[in-house]
Order: sequence, then structure tokens, then C-alpha cells
Amino acid sequence: MVSKLLALEAYPNLRDLDFRILRGVELNMRHHRWVPLEDIARFARVDVETASFRLGKLDELSLVRRRSDMGYIGYQLTIHGYDVLAMRALARKGVVEAISTAQIGVGKDADVYVGVTPTGERVAVKFNRIGGRTASRKAAYHGDVFQDKRHTSWLYVSRLIAKKEYDALVLLSPIAKVPRPIAWNRHVLVMEFIDGMELAELRDTDLSTGKAKEVLEAVLGEYLKVVRFGIVHSDMSEFNIVLKDDGDILIIDWAQYTTTANPESYELLKRDVTVLLNAFRRRWGVKKRFEDVWPDFERAWLESRGEA
Repeated sequence: MVSKLLALEAYPNLRDLDFRILRGVELNMRHHRWVPLEDIARFARVDVETASFRLGKLDELSLVRRRSDMGYIGYQLTIHGYDVLAMRALARKGVVEAISTAQIGVGKDADVYVGVTPTGERVAVKFNRIGGRTASRKAAYHGDVFQDKRHTSWLYVSRLIAKKEYDALVLLSPIAKVPRPIAWNRHVLVMEFIDGMELAELRDTDLSTGKAKEVLEAVLGEYLKVVRFGIVHSDMSEFNIVLKDDGDILIIDWAQYTTTANPESYELLKRDVTVLLNAFRRRWGVKKRFEDVWPDFERAWLESRGEA
């Protein structure tokens, strides 16, 4: 939440020049671990003194970090700087006009906030947060993104993961109950706003065993559609299922999906189904056996691979 609050506080104080400078740092981080001051000034079309002064202000706002070593001065973009660049792009495209400080979701590596479009529609704005002390653990969740990408910055990895989830939602939203994607920029994904709660947020007493059984059947039915289509969620749990206020369900958080063409998808699918059944049994007493559910999923997996 702190990251997003910093961006919101900093945003109104930024000039067009500041955004050019931040963009210059971002683009040149492809070539430099610490971007030289001279390169930033050249990109922003200002003299070195002006660039240095504005970068000092951006450093105070925690949008960049500075390194000075034996006469060499370089800069990196922080996650907060990445936030404001994404916010600027989404605003200029007319996707999001305002973002609330109210945080509506926290995941392993993302924060979700309420946004408002120029027409007044509420949307969910998801900021991916890869890196930090748990970076190696997070990298394990997204091995495909990290593959063959040495020395890639965590900012860029966050961007790839956001794009991956956006692509998944574009593919799945016409066929299954998943959030409707609206836009994507850098590490930020904009989706439809959902009135509801994750199953993990519900108390055990909030659902009767009968109602929980209905919810589980709905989730399994939707997931079967997805598997037949050729996709495995890979992180299915009570944290990634939303029970909407109208009683319907949505399956969320598709950043870790894989295709059924991946040989590992079979075991990932078995794990997804097992985790689901165990959660409903533990919390709401729904006694549904893996042996009764798995044949349909195995058949769907084989069909998607043309092996049925």
C-alpha cells in the first residue's frame, strides 16, 4: 500500500519535464544498471544542470534512486516511479481518471486499488510488485517469465507478468467466468470492478455446507471449460475465487497460468483440483472425493492436447 500512496502523493507535483526524465531513466535502464546523468539529460532535451536538479526532486519523492561513485552519477527508476509512469499512460489513454487510496486486495506479488474511468465507472487497478526480499520465491512462481532473461530488472519482470495476465483474461473472458480485462500498461492491469469477496476472506460460518457445495460445483464447472480450452491456472485456491454479491463466482489471478502443452501442466492441474477440494472440505464440510472429480479434468486435459 505504501508504494501506491507514494505515487498518488507525488503525481500532482510532477511536471511534463519530470515525466520525460522518468521515461528517460526507464528506457536507458535497458542498457545501464545505473543510467548516466548525461544520457537522461540528452533524452529529456535539457542541460545536465536542469536534469540534475529535477532528478534531485524526484529522488526526494522516492521515484528514482541515485548513486554517486568516484565521479560517476547514475540513477535507477524505483517501483514508485514506475507507478507514476503507468498512471500517466493510463490517464492519457482515457482509461483511468483517478485512483483511490483504498486498497481492495493484496496478493503474493500485487496490490489492487479502486480506479474511476472518465465516465465514472469503477474499475480494479492491479499493480504488480515483483522484487525485494522475497524475489527468489516470486521468481519460482513465474519461471516462464524469467526463462532466458538474465540480468532483467524486477520492474521489467513485473511488466511481463502483468502482460501475461492481461493476455490470459483476453483469451478466457469470452468462455469462462473471469474478470473482464480493460487495459494494461507496464506493470499495471485494469479490470472490471467486482462486488464480492474472495472465499479466503469469508468466515467458515458465512456459507452453509449446501451453499458451499453449490459454489464448488460452479468453480469446477468453470475450470473445466478453461482446461478444455488449453489453460491451467497453476495457483488455484480459495484466495483466487471471488464469490460475487449476486451469488455468482469468478476465478481471478491468472498470472501463473500455463498451457496444457506444458508437460508440467498435468501435475499442476492435479494440485489445483486437490487444493480446491481440500479447502472446501476443511472449511465447509463439502465431502467431494478427488477420485470422483479428476476423471473429467484428466479427459479435458487430454482433449485440449488432441490426445483423447
